[in-house]
Amino acid sequence: MIESLASLTETERNECFALLGHSDWETLDYVWELHARPEQIMPPGDWSQWLILAGRGFGKTRTGAETVRQLVCGETPEEPGQYRRIALVAETAADARDVMVEGDSGILGVHPPAFRPIYEPSKRRLTWPNGAVATLFNATEPDQLRGPQFDLAYCDELAKWRYAQETYDMLQFGLRLGDKPRCIITTTPRPIPLIRDLIKDPRT
Repeated sequence: MIESLASLTETERNECFALLGHSDWETLDYVWELHARPEQIMPPGDWSQWLILAGRGFGKTRTGAETVRQLVCGETPEEPGQYRRIALVAETAADARDVMVEGDSGILGVHPPAFRPIYEPSKRRLTWPNGAVATLFNATEPDQLRGPQFDLAYCDELAKWRYAQETYDMLQFGLRLGDKPRCIITTTPRPIPLIRDLIKDPRT
């Protein structure tokens, strides 16, 4: 359906939209492909890290949250997605909570109600209806990442992390579940060594 809508002219799309009821409009609000720019759509290929270097206004947080939703959710709320154990890593604990999870463009906001995970702040945990679980971490305490294992990670504002290299290295030790562990990185550009290394990495 999305591909069909995208191939229509603006006039033809407006004619289709005029036939939609209220519930249909609500559904379209959560179809990321209708709202995203091409550079915000998850790239194809066998990559390990998707590095998004962009300034304010790009929609980095929304892109990261929508990509997590795409990879974690199935076709129905209970159906498994591609990934089930997720690390959400921000500069601080407050950023993980206020930006990545509860922010206007955060993970809770981009999910339709039936698919929305339950957030338990005291446990730093999000649990989806299909059983997938995300845990929140911060880059001021790299040792938080010692021990847990994941198949997917989403890192926000990595270039601002106080202990960027230490935290990212610790994350990589645990990013080993499944056949294709992946990491989504959204950050304002800064020429720190870790960012330069990621740019040069053929897996990025």
